[in-house]
Amino acid sequence: MGRFISETTREYLIILARTSSMGIAMVLATIMGLGAGWLVDKYFGTHPWGFFIGLGVGIVAGFRNLYVLYKRTERSQKRIDQTEDKRNN
Repeated sequence: MGRFISETTREYLIILARTSSMGIAMVLATIMGLGAGWLVDKYFGTHPWGFFIGLGVGIVAGFRNLYVLYKRTERSQKRIDQTEDKRNN
């Protein structure tokens, strides 16, 4: 990769960045769902149904984001393990 950082270290830094962003992804998805539900309530007068449906959709989207980030992290870890196995054999 570069002169100062090995490929394995780079992969570990990517994994760290992904796992660090998991909490942010969950919170932002929930807030966006709440905001969309609030706007629906405001413009269509459906109080409180839009709020609760938006909350539910936001939570589901947040957990989906967590799952996607987890799977990406898992694939990166497998690549690291394969690289280390090649070096050891």
